[in-house]
Amino acid sequence: MTAHVPEIVADTARGRTGKRVRLAEALVVLAVGLGSVVGVLTGPLLETPFTGLALTLGAIAAFLLAFRWTLLTERWFLALWVGASIAVAVVSALTGALNGLTDEPYATPAFVQLYPNLYGGTLHLTYSQYGGGPYSIAAAYVYLPLLPWIQVPGLDYRWVAVATWLIAVYLLRAKGAAVLLFGGPYVALVAANGFNDLVPIALLTVAFVPVSRGSSRAAGLVALGLKQFANVFVVLYCLWHRRWTELGVAVGVTVAFLVPFLLFDAGGVLCHAFLFDPGPGCTGGAGFTTVSSIMGHVNYFVWLLWGLGVFGSGYVATLQGPAYAEERAALVRARSASAARPGSGALSATDLMRLPLLRVRARLFRRERPSTAPR
Repeated sequence: MTAHVPEIVADTARGRTGKRVRLAEALVVLAVGLGSVVGVLTGPLLETPFTGLALTLGAIAAFLLAFRWTLLTERWFLALWVGASIAVAVVSALTGALNGLTDEPYATPAFVQLYPNLYGGTLHLTYSQYGGGPYSIAAAYVYLPLLPWIQVPGLDYRWVAVATWLIAVYLLRAKGAAVLLFGGPYVALVAANGFNDLVPIALLTVAFVPVSRGSSRAAGLVALGLKQFANVFVVLYCLWHRRWTELGVAVGVTVAFLVPFLLFDAGGVLCHAFLFDPGPGCTGGAGFTTVSSIMGHVNYFVWLLWGLGVFGSGYVATLQGPAYAEERAALVRARSASAARPGSGALSATDLMRLPLLRVRARLFRRERPSTAPR
């Protein structure tokens, strides 16, 4: 028996070393995810046209590292990741650190004051936060009719956003990629700041990651009355999967939500709900007028991360399936020709981006083969 003791000791040492390496990898991913957020929100990129884009690239960098080191299937790592993000959200909401990026936690619940002429009036509001202010708001309502009603009277709207974010993360718990992308420090801080995107995202999560058939259908219908991003996601999903009946229902429900307000002020509905102009008048829209204005919004890219998390696994399965067999073969041939590494069946993070590009290139530069038939 003593002859096997050195082997047992060696195996134990290797196991400890492996655990230390895994923990170090996890801490690196956490440092990238948190460090990128702190760096952007405390550095020169804040309030530039690249704020949202920079935060998203940081989140994707953390995801690619976790993917490379196969941490997406490690439950202990995902628990560490979400636990750290929850701590970030709570500290930010309580202390004001990395907070105060929007007036939405004050304006969103206050917009109920404009009912029933929701799109025909202007909200005038003065508020203070974290020892600063007073700040004044004079804005028209630019969302869909149900959003102001999703609140808890007397409770800071930030906690509503944090709670709905946690609900979405819990529903996504079976998808490691979704937990990492949507359960990270970036989205946690968006929730802690009280951005109203988290409420419709939580309902869409119930719709696309169903708890039960009835609850999924109801949540999907309610989401269509909250914020326009949700409607865009549903329409694109129905178009992609050619679900024409569901597409008609989505469009019909959206119109039905707006019809009562068209009777009060049709011009206001057009100006604010469709052109997104938050001013009392209609000057042609705001928020979507330029590419740089979109990239600068801290909250817009949260929808992209959610979409990648929810639908990304299906995308990867497509890349691994027969639909991309030709592109995978081309990738293996390229590897063999360069002798950089032998071809393998596993897809790296880089492959996930290269395979669609190979298909696009093949379709753009495809040439007609010369006919060999006799003339």
